[in-house]
Formats: sequence, structure tokens, C-alpha cells
Amino acid sequence: MTTTTTTTTATTDNKILTSAIETYRHYAGQPTLSDIESCHQDSNDEILHLTPYFSTMDLVKLENLTYTRSFTYSLKTRQLLFTSNVTTINKNIVRRLVSPDGKYLALVTKEMKGEQELNYVQIWHDEHLIFGYEVSDSKISPHGKVLPKNDYASFFEWSPDSRRLIFTAEEKRKPFKSYFTAEKLDDLGDSFSTYRENWGEQMETLETCVVCVFDVDTKQVKLIENHPKDLYFGQCTWTTNPDEVILVAFPLEPYRLGLIFCENRSSAFFKCNWRTNEWIQLTEFDKICRLFPRHLPKTDNQFVYLQSDINGAHKQCQRLILFNTQTKEEKILIDRVDNVKYSNVNTDPFTAEWDTQFKGLYLPLPHLCYSRDGRYLLLRSVSGSRNVIYIYDFTEQKMISLDSPLGVDTSMNGLAIFGHYVAVNIVDCRTPYRFYIYDLKTLNKTDKDNNGWHLIVQHEFKKEEKNQIVWNIDRFFPDNETIPVESIYVHTRDTQTKRPLMVLIHGGPNSVISLDYYVGVVAYIGLGFDLLIVNYRGSLGFGQASIDKLLGNISKTDVGDCHEAIQRCLKYTEPSRPVVLIGGSHAGVIIGRLIGEYPDEYAVAVLRNPVTDLLHVYATSDIPDWAIAQSTNAQFDFETGRNLFTDTALITYLIERSSIRLIDQVKTPVLLHLGKKDRRVPYSIGLRYYECLKAKKIPTKLYVYDSNHSLSEVPNASDIFVNTILFISEHLDLSS
Repeated sequence: MTTTTTTTTATTDNKILTSAIETYRHYAGQPTLSDIESCHQDSNDEILHLTPYFSTMDLVKLENLTYTRSFTYSLKTRQLLFTSNVTTINKNIVRRLVSPDGKYLALVTKEMKGEQELNYVQIWHDEHLIFGYEVSDSKISPHGKVLPKNDYASFFEWSPDSRRLIFTAEEKRKPFKSYFTAEKLDDLGDSFSTYRENWGEQMETLETCVVCVFDVDTKQVKLIENHPKDLYFGQCTWTTNPDEVILVAFPLEPYRLGLIFCENRSSAFFKCNWRTNEWIQLTEFDKICRLFPRHLPKTDNQFVYLQSDINGAHKQCQRLILFNTQTKEEKILIDRVDNVKYSNVNTDPFTAEWDTQFKGLYLPLPHLCYSRDGRYLLLRSVSGSRNVIYIYDFTEQKMISLDSPLGVDTSMNGLAIFGHYVAVNIVDCRTPYRFYIYDLKTLNKTDKDNNGWHLIVQHEFKKEEKNQIVWNIDRFFPDNETIPVESIYVHTRDTQTKRPLMVLIHGGPNSVISLDYYVGVVAYIGLGFDLLIVNYRGSLGFGQASIDKLLGNISKTDVGDCHEAIQRCLKYTEPSRPVVLIGGSHAGVIIGRLIGEYPDEYAVAVLRNPVTDLLHVYATSDIPDWAIAQSTNAQFDFETGRNLFTDTALITYLIERSSIRLIDQVKTPVLLHLGKKDRRVPYSIGLRYYECLKAKKIPTKLYVYDSNHSLSEVPNASDIFVNTILFISEHLDLSS
């Protein structure tokens, strides 16, 4: 009997394991549309030639695979005339950028020579390599390694006339020689053990930077001199003057805090003439964070940018600002939105007014964001739980909502503007991509037959598979307020089977899980789960009042919102089914409190680099300001720094808000995934939580990865998925 039971259990476990592997392999292999390289039209404006970027997972090599495909589309007949085969992008490419006129390609690659990594820069014109060098070649290169792509701390930009390329690179360093082997004191260089500050989580390689320009006409690389000291230049836009650029500067003193996902850091604008090495400071380092400058293409001395306040939430509702570089005057084009204004606050649930009103700007400006004539500006944002697109019309001085041709059950990701065409990816929970082009010439036309949307190509699953996945959005207003909570319920049409409910809770907390295609979501559904995705108060896309609501209230407001969203879903579906909680980072605050406050209601918890100890985060994270802002709504002081341990009230507050405080009440089995290189929520925090769970004899398991906070690399993400299914199967019956 025992042997039979053991054999049956092993067979079931193997079946679950095999199913998890094959299901993930199937959905991870579906391509997604990530960006667009180029879009050109013929002289008659009837044919478009488009080259977008796609990505997929290679589960043999265990790496992300990026590739391009080219499409030729007839605007007149609305037909796709040609589709190329795939062209894979070598993983050793550090930077790749096509010039605005489509004639030049700038390429930076890396290669290993023994234990040394070498950087090669190439400039191509059509099919000819017209210039190239290795960055350690002192005769040509004035810089070190070219910095990899990063939205905040590096840039790589062609000038509008395609004659110059500006980029950031490491500063050249003298190689270190031992004190005891150097022939001359001048040969010593910096010690290999010298600590060099960087920008924290996922940005450790970004220590120092110099700004360089490659000139196509002279075939020379110039290091811009007189670089202001104690500043780091991380973003850039060319002006209408081919010799001038606008740059975003971050202060390096007294020390750096983490920068990724932190759009509340003090920054200032500088104007630089790269030929004369002249730097002019345009704004002060004040209480404003200035990011994503984009110069108007047809107007001298003016650019737009996105503005947030420093301190407070790390991501906020932003203002769109028009800046004049001559007068240094600023004009608010689009202000931040505190909350949707309701004509009758006694109505429930304010549906019509909520759905139709603008809720603010939250996402970066695309690099290619202007129409050719400079009239239109492409804006990306979040509206509730959907990604949306707006067009700002400089002539009419108004913003226009660009609505999805497929309705409100989709999200739209604006990729770029080419000429008067907007490249758009329209997605939903079961569709990885639909590549559309929108003609801005039809924007203000009322003729319904004049459809400006053109479908280029789309990816769809087989009909029977696609039709199995459905979703709906639930919205409610806690505490009798006008700030909503939304949850996306993704499930199958099968209502007869009692399926476990898996609840996905995002981190941040100032982020959002929008209506989109996620490999994990569709794979979990394929393995027998229904999914509930909760966007609690504090999430992006619901107005600044929602973000401010959570400041000083984490572990209360967010926890209550998630618990209520779960209870509402259970009430409307199947109240008695088991609930699995899954999330990372700030979700550790929420999930840790949920399983502590409601120990009998949640079947399994899966945590990824969780925040379980706020005092520990404050003392060790690369963003100590986050802990006190979210817990107490206090501001971080560089002079005081982390030295607030004499403030017993603060210490007590951080401890009281920490989920580890409720460890004695936890009964729920807990799975932990931790990254040893995590700078945001250091590895020791999760390890301590694991040890406390073990001491209380709570069923728990820990997986450790040689990775950072996101754990998003293909080997890690795929391993986490399978291990999650196996752990859940130990505590729930998934055999049916």
C-alpha cells in the first residue's frame, strides 16, 4: 500500500512538473513587440517600410532573443505587400541606433579577449563600414567603454540631421599597477580596491561618465571638455542648432541614492556647445525632478520635459512642461491630475465619469515623439489599469485621446512617430502584439469612414486556445472616498471546475500591472489557475491623490485594499476555493501582513525579494528615502542620512509596519526567491524572514539566485515559475 501510494505520488509530481515545463515553454516562446527601429515611406506617401523589434525567450540557450522583421505595407489598398524573415540581434551588441535619415547605423559591440572585455564602435553608411575603433585605442578613442542602454543614466543619440552621434562612456582610467612593481610613481593609477560610487540597483556599472560626439564629416570622436565637476549627465536631446544639446544632470555629492525606478531625484538642465566646450546651467538643483527632455523639431530654443517633485513617492503623476532656453521660462502644457472630478459624488460607482476622464501622465516620453512638422507630440500614459495614448496638438494647444480601434478591453503602447504616422502596439491578456500604424492626418476629421488606423501584423493563438481566456475589471471605492481600487480578473470560460485563485500583487508601490500580455499569467491559467491582479491605492494611473494616499500608510491602506479586492472576487465567483498570493518587493509588505492578519484565509504565499523588515530596508537599501516616505511620509535628509537611530519613534514606527512583526501568527506555507546581488531589498532581509519561518516550523522553501532585485533573467524567471508550481502542488491538489 505504501509503495503504491509513493509510486502514485511520484507519477503525479512528474506529471505536474512536465506540464509546468511544457506550458511555460509554449507561452514564453510567443514573440512580443518591444520597439521599432525605422519607418520610411516612398515619395508618393503610399507605401510604408517598417522594421520593428520583437523579443522572445530562448529556453535552450536560456536567454532573451531579440530580432527584427521588415514589412512593406500599402496605405492605399491597406494590404501587407512583403514580410521579411527574422534578423536576430547579436547579444554582444551594447548599442544599436539607426540615424533619422535611415542611412547610417551606429553599432557598439563587446567581445572577450582572454579575461578582458573589449568594446568596438562602428559607424555604417548603407552597406559600408565607414569608421570603426576599439575604445582602448588611445590614438582614436578619448573614452572608455560605451555605457549600455539605461533610461536614466546613459544616452546614445543621432542628431536630427544624421551628421553627429552623441553618447556617454566611461572615463578612461590608468590601469592599476602595484605599489611594489610600478617602475615610476606616475604609473600607479587608482588602486583596484578604491570604492567607486554608482547608481545602485541594476546600475552598478554606471560609475562615471564622459560625453562624446562622433562627427560624420570629420570621422573623429571628440570628448566634450570642461565637464562640470560633481555632476553626472544621464539624458540628452539635440537642439535645432547642430552644435548644441540639452542635458539632464544629477548631483554626485554628498553621495548617490539608487536611481532606477526613482523619478523623484533632484536634477537640472544644462545646455552644451560641443564644439566650443561651453556649458550653461539652465535650471537650479531645487525641489524639482526634471526628466526626458525632447526638443521641438521646428522651433528654436524650446523643449518639453516631464516634471515631478523630489522626495515623496518615487513615481508620481507628472507635469508636461515647455521650457524656453533663452528666457528660461517654463509653461505647464499638461498639469498633474490629483483625482477625477465627479459631478455627483453620491453616485456609485462613478463609472462613466471615471472611464472618460484624463487621469494624468505617468510614463516616459518616447525618443521619437514628434510629427515631422512639429505639430503633434506623442504621449504615453496609464489610465486606471490600461495603457493609453494621447496626442498633444501644439497648434490647437490641447491634448487629444487616441482611442483604441479595438475598444476599452485593450491597452495601447505608443512606440514612436515617423513623419505623420504613429507606431502602436495594441495588446490584451491573450494577444502578445498587434502592430498598428495611425495616420495623424486623420486625427481631427469627423468622417467615420476615414479610418486612420492600419493593421500591419498581429500575433494570435489558435482560436480554441485564445477564446478560453477572458477577463474583466472590477472597480470599488474603499472608505467612502473617490479614489478607486481596480483589479483585473483573468480566467477561463470554464465555470464548472473549481480552480485555485492566484492573486498577483505588484511592488513599487508606485507602479501598476496594466492590461497586457504576461507570460506568467497565461501560463498559470494554462495550468489550472484563475488570476486576480490588484492595483491598490498608491498605484500609477489613478491620479496623484491615490499615490499620496499611501504615503505614511503602507501595511494598512494597501493591505486593506488587496484583502477587499480578493474577498469581492471570491464572493462573485467561488467563495470556497483556495487562494495563492504571489508578488515581490513592496508586495512583501502586503503579502506578509495578509498571511499574518488572516492566517486561515490564504493557502500559499510566494515572495520574490520581499520587503518584510522596513527598519532593515532603511539601514541597508540603496533607497533609504523610500522606507521613511512610505512608512511615515517623512523626507530623507542627506546630512542626517541613515543616522536616525536615536529617533526611537521612527524606529518603533518602522518595526510596527513591518510584516516580520506578525511572524508568530503566520500559518501559510511560504516560498521565497532571493537575489544575492539585490541592492534594493538586500538578500539578508529575505534570509532573515526565511529563518524566522523555519524557527516557527512554518512550511517554507528558499531559492537563491546570483542576480539582482528583478530576478528577470530567463534562467531565473523560468526556474522561478516551475519551482512556484511545484511548491504550490505540495500544499494544494493540482492533479485534477
